[in-house]
Amino acid sequence: MKKICSLICAILFALLNVFSVSASSAEMTFQLVNDTERALSLKLFSRAESHQEWPSKTKVYSLRPDAAVQQLKITCEEGEQICWGAWMTVQNVANEISGPAGQRATRTTKYIAGVGERGLRSCERCCQTCKDGSLTPVTSLSDPNPGAK
Repeated sequence: MKKICSLICAILFALLNVFSVSASSAEMTFQLVNDTERALSLKLFSRAESHQEWPSKTKVYSLRPDAAVQQLKITCEEGEQICWGAWMTVQNVANEISGPAGQRATRTTKYIAGVGERGLRSCERCCQTCKDGSLTPVTSLSDPNPGAK
């Protein structure tokens, strides 16, 4: 009985080793330039099954307007595809007064770059493969839809 138990345990251990995929962690750095006139909100999105988001599902990075390169270092799984999305919301107040209470007309516009605020837009140039120690090419965020299809 002991031999059968040992044999079964050995087989189960071997099967677990065969079927387990060990993903290796890697650190990569995104390099971005916010050459717009306002701060941008930015998130990074994994295209892998994990659907991980950086900095998290409920937080965003804030990129100040600056001609200097801003770097975001993340820990990701080697080989997964990571895409960036940036946006800002701007409210414009028109000079015209309208409505029964005499309110000023406002218009909200949203500037969206990359894969957008939810990571759903298509954008080839906005995605990089996670590779340990890699630096992405410097990307300018002034183009509302770089590399979009």
